[in-house]
Amino acid sequence: MRYPCLNLAQLEALEKDFVAFLIVNGVEGETWKLLNETNPSKAQDLANLFSQVVWKKVVKETIYVKRVSESERVFGFLGEEQGVLLIGQQSSNGNIFHKANKQWGPNREAEVFALLQQGFERSTEEEFNEIWQFLK
Repeated sequence: MRYPCLNLAQLEALEKDFVAFLIVNGVEGETWKLLNETNPSKAQDLANLFSQVVWKKVVKETIYVKRVSESERVFGFLGEEQGVLLIGQQSSNGNIFHKANKQWGPNREAEVFALLQQGFERSTEEEFNEIWQFLK
């Protein structure tokens, strides 16, 4: 799967990692500045390559996710072969939770990335288990 390039704010947040990536790829300090000025497409290619590495790692390591809004709370476990979403909605009787199982297709990475693009953020096992225990 091909991921989008990280935006400038994301690259800045990962500056130390990006610098280490550039050094490993033979591009150091002044060389990077010169590359940006003389061959911006090559600089963009390196940023794209770094983005692929970052996104692949994030998607692979994402096991628990959550998305919380005023009207809905969704917690998910994203296993290797299937995922579980616990979907809580507010009603006049309090929070009502539903459970949904999802068997991954041939590309778990794409489905996890889609969740992240839909506003889900990485969560913890503890948060998921707290809701899971509530449903039992």
